[in-house]
Amino acid sequence: GPGESKHADIGISLPGTGEAPAAPVFIDGQKSMTLRGDAIASDFQKVVESYIQNRFGQTPMPTATQSTPQSPPQTQVALA
Repeated sequence: GPGESKHADIGISLPGTGEAPAAPVFIDGQKSMTLRGDAIASDFQKVVESYIQNRFGQTPMPTATQSTPQSPPQTQVALA
């Protein structure tokens, strides 16, 4: 539910069976938007990609000649 979503870096509270297709999205503990309609999953994926880009920036892909890069910081995503 929304309680778990508030504690994640980015989280979504999915509608229950029979409920209208509306899903509040929480970013850094604050309700940021509500996704509605049949494209909630793809819309949320775009929100997550944007969040990662804004928070961590673009990381270049390693080439065969580069050493293994450091692991990026972990981002918590909650689906409730």
